[in-house]
Amino acid sequence: MQQKSVLIAPLDWGLGHATRCIPVITGLLELGYQVTIATEGAHEIILREAFPNLTFLRLKGYHIRYSKNAAGFTLKMIVQIPRILYNIFREFWWLHKTNRHQQFDLIISDNRLGFFHLKTPSVFITHQLNLQTPFKWSTRLMQWMQYSWFKLFFNMVWVPDMEGDQNLSGILGNPMLKPAVPIWYMNCLSRLHTYASKESNEVQPAYLFLGIVSGPEPQRSLFQEILWTEGNEFHQPFKLIAGTASQPDNHAISEFGSIIPHLGGPDLVKAIENAKYIISRGGYTSLMELIPFNKPLILVPTPGQTEQIYLAKRWQEKGWAIAYHQTEFHLETALKEAANFNYQPIPFKSFTKEALEATLKQVNL
Repeated sequence: MQQKSVLIAPLDWGLGHATRCIPVITGLLELGYQVTIATEGAHEIILREAFPNLTFLRLKGYHIRYSKNAAGFTLKMIVQIPRILYNIFREFWWLHKTNRHQQFDLIISDNRLGFFHLKTPSVFITHQLNLQTPFKWSTRLMQWMQYSWFKLFFNMVWVPDMEGDQNLSGILGNPMLKPAVPIWYMNCLSRLHTYASKESNEVQPAYLFLGIVSGPEPQRSLFQEILWTEGNEFHQPFKLIAGTASQPDNHAISEFGSIIPHLGGPDLVKAIENAKYIISRGGYTSLMELIPFNKPLILVPTPGQTEQIYLAKRWQEKGWAIAYHQTEFHLETALKEAANFNYQPIPFKSFTKEALEATLKQVNL
């Protein structure tokens, strides 16, 4: 039997879209599929580290930028709508042109709305079946538009979460109203959980905190600067992972701290396990990856990004993390609160290749 081929492409809106594809690609390879990856920039660097022997095709990203403050976020997004629509149509034509030569058996899009083929089974990965906007009417409108798009162009929707009450994403991935296309709840996509130490580490952590910085500019740089400035004032060892794999010159060393542009999977695991506290943006994929380490989490959602704000609030209400708005964040206060916070266990059920195999049969693979 001829080996079946899969083309997968992550959205370039935060590194999490690339990292959560790693367990999916690993599962496909273990099941005997030939996998090709379409991406560029930092996402390509991360995925090449994980899969140096796979074929990569260059597919341009959306290159979305955020505003410098939360108040300007919505306007900034509105201004970029023409660029987003252009990129949706561009990736659609890119895929159809590419598929004429490659003849893929399955298309997997991680949040790229234009990455589907009219004659090839196409699936869409997202944890947002209920995109949050500043207004209820626009939230309902976005959901109707998204579900209509799924029904027209995708064979399945894959949600990286657990279904039911023990879920991580709340109404984002588990809304009451579901799309008409088949849905597969994939459980947690964490590339790091297999590396996590199975034994509790009684050794004193090397770092007081590890700051994991990511996301579009300029907010990524603003958050890095806050952690770097206040971390050095605290006079205790700390480390920042800048989330800038494509900018290797973004590094620094001081008496107490260091900035590292990027760490691969095993090295990232060591950094997490050597830290007492984790400070993170709170992007959904980052949260999934951090669960197996049982570290006290401090979340600072990107200003204006409604998904992260919702998740930070939900996780704090569940006792899984403490959260701050960026304008109200002070390192000393956050670490004191974390030391006294009654953290609760976070549910975690891992994605498996067996479940993937069973799901692929639904799209005749």
